[in-house]
Amino acid sequence: MKYGFFLLSPQIDHDRSAATVLADTISMAEEAEGLGFDHLWVAEHHFANLSLSPSPLITLSHLAARTQRIRLGTGVLVLPLQDPMRLAEEIAYVDIVSGGRLDVGVGAGSQIHESRGLGSDFSHANDRFVEALDILHMAFESGRVAFDGEHFQVPDTPMSLRPLQRPHPPIYVAGMTSEPRVMCRVAKRGYRAFASLFGPADGSAAEKREAVLQGFDAAGVPRVQCHYAGQRLIYVTDDPEDASEAAAHARDTLQLVHALKGGQARFQGHFAAPPANGALSISLEDVQRDVMIGTPDRIAALIREDRHHLGLEQLSCFMQFGGLDRERVLRSMRRFMQEVVPAV
Repeated sequence: MKYGFFLLSPQIDHDRSAATVLADTISMAEEAEGLGFDHLWVAEHHFANLSLSPSPLITLSHLAARTQRIRLGTGVLVLPLQDPMRLAEEIAYVDIVSGGRLDVGVGAGSQIHESRGLGSDFSHANDRFVEALDILHMAFESGRVAFDGEHFQVPDTPMSLRPLQRPHPPIYVAGMTSEPRVMCRVAKRGYRAFASLFGPADGSAAEKREAVLQGFDAAGVPRVQCHYAGQRLIYVTDDPEDASEAAAHARDTLQLVHALKGGQARFQGHFAAPPANGALSISLEDVQRDVMIGTPDRIAALIREDRHHLGLEQLSCFMQFGGLDRERVLRSMRRFMQEVVPAV
């Protein structure tokens, strides 16, 4: 099992400046390497306080100079919002300057306000994703691109920059399990499936895993060749009151994400909030039951279940959520690596 630390860079407190949020993010990344995390994952989001992280590759280019060992991952690049040719060059650049430590997570996005702000038609997101993914594949595999799609057209163009990792860095595809054409590409090209494993323990995590495996079946690729990674909200504490407060932060984050995905969020400037009547009905008890919050022994047991039942090979640890302050996040990170991981 490999462990990653997920950097969201939320700005929940109106009084915290963007500079402070980003400084905390960088310090947590450096701490994650020192503690022995295997990966860093950096989000991409736009125009809301959920995340002040508009360009994972810019962040990772900076972190490449601030770290030595840890792998650096985009979690994830929203392909429908990108120029795929420019992205291919930037991916190669960051892979080179990081010494071949880049992991490339990609997704189609899920928040309408982001597409609107960047002038992209959200209704075409999945189609744009597939075309952009194919352009990246062509750029990495052959070193030149000639592509005539519905959304992207590229005349025959050689690539001046190629990734240090050949033919390309590991590629992780987030979500998209309902898109057979995407799952077929994941299976046939050896990409890795990446799932957000939040929410109730009602079988949804197992259903996501099965959808990926069915994509391998449809592509005629043996299921044993599937590489699976997932993300969980995690907070380590022995104190029931501390756990309850962390659960409240997790609930606030889940409700905000749900509202943004559904286009229901209320905005004051770039600060977003769920609708007054609540876009997602979830109690603290639900969160404490279904999210990895609690003692090292409890969290280790839950991770062992994920490894056994889901075949999980990598876990992205979402620990910087809600309004949790820096010191609480760092304390949780340290206990996770010093107490949870050895127990797993």
